[in-house]
Amino acid sequence: MTEDLAMIATADEKDFRELVVTDRASLLSSLAGVAADARQGLRPILHFDCHGSRDQGLLLEPSGEFLSWGDLADALRRVNVATRNNLCCVFGVCFGLRMSLELSLNKPTPYYLTIAPENEIAVGVLEDRVARFYSDTLTGGNITAAYQRVLAPDLKLFHCKEIMARALATYIAKNCVGRGRRERRERMVTRTMDAKGIVEPTPEQLSQARAGIRTALEPSQALIDRYAPRFLIGRDPGFGYAELKRLSDGYVALFRKRLELETRKAGR
Repeated sequence: MTEDLAMIATADEKDFRELVVTDRASLLSSLAGVAADARQGLRPILHFDCHGSRDQGLLLEPSGEFLSWGDLADALRRVNVATRNNLCCVFGVCFGLRMSLELSLNKPTPYYLTIAPENEIAVGVLEDRVARFYSDTLTGGNITAAYQRVLAPDLKLFHCKEIMARALATYIAKNCVGRGRRERRERMVTRTMDAKGIVEPTPEQLSQARAGIRTALEPSQALIDRYAPRFLIGRDPGFGYAELKRLSDGYVALFRKRLELETRKAGR
């Protein structure tokens, strides 16, 4: 595939670089070099072509060393910060989507978007489609459209803004509605009383604490504003609280249906 990709890039007057790595140290060094170039204006699509393990990460030959998904995410975060959240990653790697489990809204996203298989991927699929995918991307100038035409559904596409929206909506559905909200409120009330050294709070003290915490637990645009600047590295999230509320309402309905089904099964 290397020769095909080099010809595609040259024909479109794009820079193509093959970085051959043999062990963990050489991969991290190469990514550090990419980050340095990104600070000078490089906006890369990084394509990973190696073996992958569900639990251990990237397998690097011939050393036989693994780079964990978490360590890879940290290295890519530095690259993506340097690109100002313009990094695209494509994994021709079994279980490549596992790296996305390492995302945290408290840290910068390691990519703007990633395309990767969720499980094992046949070499034949990659050999047949990767060159066509990049040709389509460069010709049309739209990586997501090229993904839909060439790589879906065998590989999945994750976008950092979508990940953030879904993570926040899930948080709201599980912690700010119904039973989850009540349980979280009572945990916070207990912590508040402990912090004040109140061992046996009066009903009035509990009522005041619950009122304050109830207000604090009410989700709003502030939730987006809290996480977006760091996670999206300054990019606009592209959605507001109204859209987030609709998504979280959908999750609430989904979770309730699942609970009903589980209850029915348990009653049989």
